[in-house]
Amino acid sequence: MHLLTLVFGAILVFMIGRTQGDDKCEVCYLNDCCEDPLAAGARNIRTSDGRIFGAYCDEGWTYIFRRFNGVEDFYRTWVEYQHGFGSPKWKEYFIGLDNLASFVKGRKCKMRIDLEAWPPVSPAKRFAEYSVFSIADKTDKYRLKVGGYSGTAGDSMAAQNGQRFSTYDQDNDLASGNCASTYKGAWWYAKCHSSNLFGWYKGPVCPNVAKCVTWNDWPTTIGSPTNYYYSFKKASMKIHCC
Repeated sequence: MHLLTLVFGAILVFMIGRTQGDDKCEVCYLNDCCEDPLAAGARNIRTSDGRIFGAYCDEGWTYIFRRFNGVEDFYRTWVEYQHGFGSPKWKEYFIGLDNLASFVKGRKCKMRIDLEAWPPVSPAKRFAEYSVFSIADKTDKYRLKVGGYSGTAGDSMAAQNGQRFSTYDQDNDLASGNCASTYKGAWWYAKCHSSNLFGWYKGPVCPNVAKCVTWNDWPTTIGSPTNYYYSFKKASMKIHCC
């Protein structure tokens, strides 16, 4: 009996160690990825408002979205963008507008967009970082505030600053038509965009002007006849609020 007790105790200690150690972030919540800056991978986030969602963490950054293979359809409804979709564990995803608004509420955040072009473009990887980033809640249609650009990719967010979010079934842009419907995406459109990172995933040639994963201000011309005819291989947006 004493031997069985020792064996059971050893198993219990091992199980508790697994729960509190290696897999701790699978069963608990972080307020922000920067709480564990050495971790990389999917984590559970809980905001100060109590909203809970999954996000990909890397070196303290919290990813808003990731696109890298086209497996996830980003041409979605307003409600889907509010709630979020996809999986941060193994798929492309978007954390959701309500979650994003709650996450940045009352905080000073910077934002970074990473882009990767298809071969033979070199350098293939460039970035755009912004020292100012926030969005409003649903009462103001998730209006974007972004500024303070630095980086190597060019600034294709300047035209989107101050704009409300639009989808094909919720037109909040400044154009006479619906930019989301016209350009097969969803974004903070004005009249309409210099960037369209939720557009069609095609690559590298965009078959219709500005309807794909577009970043027009890339510092060299990689599309033909313009960069509005180029669709990027990878695109991501991440934020750091610590």
